Amino acid sequence: MQCSRWDELMSLRLDGLLSADQEQQLQAHLVDCQACREQWAALSWLSARLEAEPPAAPVSDLAARVTARLEQRELRRRRLYSGIGICIGSLGLWAAAAVVVLVLSAVLLEPSLYATLLDVGLSVLRSTLALLSVVGRALWAVVRAVVTRPSGLLLIGYGLLAVALATFWTRVVLRRWRVAPQ
Repeated sequence: MQCSRWDELMSLRLDGLLSADQEQQLQAHLVDCQACREQWAALSWLSARLEAEPPAAPVSDLAARVTARLEQRELRRRRLYSGIGICIGSLGLWAAAAVVVLVLSAVLLEPSLYATLLDVGLSVLRSTLALLSVVGRALWAVVRAVVTRPSGLLLIGYGLLAVALATFWTRVVLRRWRVAPQ
């Protein structure tokens, strides 16, 4: 027997949306079909239980807490972006300052040192640009990861990565100073 049609009519009857003709058809079917009668009894009991329960009320400060958390997340994201901008900008500024110092030194010093200073300057500039590229890609990966799924362990890992990159940068700079011509 095809009773799936009657399932929909039982649901509509519970909602009070049946026409008089559909109501009569459903009543006639319920008289003839034991399975549908049992299902109707279960649905009626469940509907009565649900209507008897008081409606669930949200926690009074739910909206305020959600808004505060969203604002905190946005603030963390802004701080992260500004920190990354400051780091990249300062690295670029130091690289530009190094180039200016090298150029001024080359102009003011003897022409025989010009070629040596130019070689060292270009080497430092090349290393700086390579490092900025690596740092920029690493920071971009950090931003993507932190924005998509922030977690304490992830932030600790990226903090350690930042310390490692800063250490690497310091070692590169110190190594360049030691290699500089006398």
